[in-house]
Amino acid sequence: MRIASYAFALMVLLSSAAHAESIMANHKESKIRSGPATSYPVLWRPRLFTPFEVLAKYESWYAVRDVEGDVGWIHDSGVGKDNAAIVTAKIINVYESADTNSRIIYQAPKNYTFKVEESKDGWLKVLDPDNETGWIADKGVWKGEKQAESKVEMKDDKKADKKSEKKGEKQAKKKTGKNGKKSGKKKSD
Repeated sequence: MRIASYAFALMVLLSSAAHAESIMANHKESKIRSGPATSYPVLWRPRLFTPFEVLAKYESWYAVRDVEGDVGWIHDSGVGKDNAAIVTAKIINVYESADTNSRIIYQAPKNYTFKVEESKDGWLKVLDPDNETGWIADKGVWKGEKQAESKVEMKDDKKADKKSEKKGEKQAKKKTGKNGKKSGKKKSD
């Protein structure tokens, strides 16, 4: 009964969320749960700096939606109010400065996350989970500022594309930069 009442409340809040704000996961141990309490099951663990659209707040819990339209609850101890971005393009170049003529430090794959430190003329100065900084174009990323794509509205062919993308994400991806660290950031259960 408690789950049903929270689910109903969340549906009402989702339909009335007009002035959504964004937050980010600020701990590697952050968890997205199915309801606003630790007694609810963990749905997934977001990557560090994952941006979320805030749909509602209940006590010390946020109802959030991610870039894929997944919805869940995260405790306020696991979030930060800083700006964040997640790569939505297939790949994005991380530059040394806010200029396409500057050196490319590495390429970040789809779903790679960043903390946004500065925004300037269509560029974002970012920090990645490995503490590397650089600049990325403001295109090809989602910052949790607007409503994420709803899974319900997706067509069947988009669902098939998402499934194949998720399979590809499970394979380890390496940065092409100076340190060759793995960047296979993914959701896990």
